[in-house]
Amino acid sequence: MTLTTPESDRPAVVVTGARTGIGAACAHWFADRGWHVVGVDIDDPALPDALAADHTGIVGSVTEEQTWTRVEEHLASCGHTLRALVNNAAYQPERPLLETSVEEFTAVLDTNVTGMFRGIKTADRLLAHDGAIVNMASVLGFTADPVLGAYCVSKGAVVQLTRSAALAFAGRGIRVNAVCPGAVRTPLTTRIWDLADDPEAARAQMERLYPSRRIAEPEDIAAIVGLLAGGETRAMTGSLVVADGGLTATNAEFALTGGLA
Repeated sequence: MTLTTPESDRPAVVVTGARTGIGAACAHWFADRGWHVVGVDIDDPALPDALAADHTGIVGSVTEEQTWTRVEEHLASCGHTLRALVNNAAYQPERPLLETSVEEFTAVLDTNVTGMFRGIKTADRLLAHDGAIVNMASVLGFTADPVLGAYCVSKGAVVQLTRSAALAFAGRGIRVNAVCPGAVRTPLTTRIWDLADDPEAARAQMERLYPSRRIAEPEDIAAIVGLLAGGETRAMTGSLVVADGGLTATNAEFALTGGLA
């Protein structure tokens, strides 16, 4: 449903990693429903081009306190009340765990966990009563991928950060939940297909791993994020919403018989 409130009463949402992929889809979802979107991204511009004129992009890393200071300053000056934070920004190097340097491991945690915590601390100061925080976790928060070692560790931490934050905010009516996607059709995923000798065959092989026989679109995940940000889900906090097309409902036998066979 699209909001029709006066400009000064528009709710605001902060979306990190807003330039592309799931973050961009989330930014569009909220904008289409009348929210004022504050997009944060390390890339310039920080928002999809279609949103740049009517919304606010802040170029900066979630790992830097000055980025969050700029978010606070904008929200203080624009007159919109912060009602949702979408912690989506992430760093995903493709490297087995034991081949990961301490420096790179630290960088992954700094973006995916500490950067998210900085957002939560900012929300602590600004978020309205009955507001919502939605963290982007992953099915790799409770499964593991041999070539995404540090990323898996970080997403496991996001799961526990979500639960801990849910308890911390519960007395104020602020809900904290996480979405745990499987593969989503973003540049990170399609790059895997593009590097294969037969990209179309690689895509089809990945799809067969999923009982739904499809890779989720960013808009699929954005719709779940939007639901969690709204009042319709006020009974949910500390919850993990798995959106993986049935992947974690399977076992190795599915891959051999129902999936890859």
